[in-house]
Amino acid sequence: MIQSPQGHTVLVDAGNDGEIVPLLDSMGIASIDLVIASHVDHDHTGGIESVIRSFPLHRFMDNGVRGRTQSYRRLMRTLAQTEIEYVAPVKQTIQFADMKLRILPPPGWRRSANDESIGVLVEYGEFRALLTGDSEVDELNYFLDLGVPDVTLLKAAHHGARNGVTPRWVDVTRPEVVVISVGANNSYGHPDPWALRYYEAVGAEIYRTDLHGHVAILGKPDGSYEVFAEHLMTVP
Repeated sequence: MIQSPQGHTVLVDAGNDGEIVPLLDSMGIASIDLVIASHVDHDHTGGIESVIRSFPLHRFMDNGVRGRTQSYRRLMRTLAQTEIEYVAPVKQTIQFADMKLRILPPPGWRRSANDESIGVLVEYGEFRALLTGDSEVDELNYFLDLGVPDVTLLKAAHHGARNGVTPRWVDVTRPEVVVISVGANNSYGHPDPWALRYYEAVGAEIYRTDLHGHVAILGKPDGSYEVFAEHLMTVP
């Protein structure tokens, strides 16, 4: 959930169904200006239908690839019954008062669902945050070729997997903070120890949802920030 100082709200992905609506309620969210589904995987889109049914929503964007899961088909049927505006996943800048979103469109390779993730660069003065769904190495290189800058905050691609980071990626983005969205004791072994070493090599603070719970970053126009974690602890 991205919130501007003026109260604009943008939700990028929504996890599995069940947790997202109570979480947004606890944050005091009353309506959502834009929902972006980075790609079709259920762990990114499973909760979006509940969000649409629970909050006024103005615009929706996905990567243009039709998913085959039942939850995604339900989502499409629900959207078809609304007047929510569809926003195409093309290179563009969306302005929300002092905050703007630069949309990094997927390359259209159709090689994998992960490498068709939408990238989102959030800019608020000198503070920049970058979210790239489950992008793997090929798409990360594609985003670099589009012109990704250094950022303050990086949401780790693909839940901290080894194929979601490269030395060039961290060397160009140079994040000060990395947040890894990852389930505790997951069967994939995320986050990968080598991925963590890449983030550590550029001096980034690392926060993991399996260890720290929900993580919030308060970005400021001068590029400074504050981190609020549900569970304060040191990552081993």
